[in-house]
Amino acid sequence: MTSRAIILSIAGVLAIAVASPAPAAPVAASEMGAYCRAQAAKTFGARPTYVKSTRAMPAADGSATVSGNYEDGEGHTKHFKCRYDAKGNFLDVKPAAAPKK
Repeated sequence: MTSRAIILSIAGVLAIAVASPAPAAPVAASEMGAYCRAQAAKTFGARPTYVKSTRAMPAADGSATVSGNYEDGEGHTKHFKCRYDAKGNFLDVKPAAAPKK
């Protein structure tokens, strides 16, 4: 994928994130990571290129969680989690503790 394509993809996700706090339709499992990154960048004021996330991890009740991190302006790594309900609707993004090693 070219740099231009990546930038356009990020811009598209950010446009969706800025347009509404929650999507009008459920987010597909394959898109949850990208949507989560855009929401985290917006919520925490992080540069989108510094935000990373995992794939959606489904729970027994059908909900899903996406974990991620970003580098703040001082070079520190901050962690977050995004939650989705069983229908795929984005619920929230919140700071999280660093994963245990």
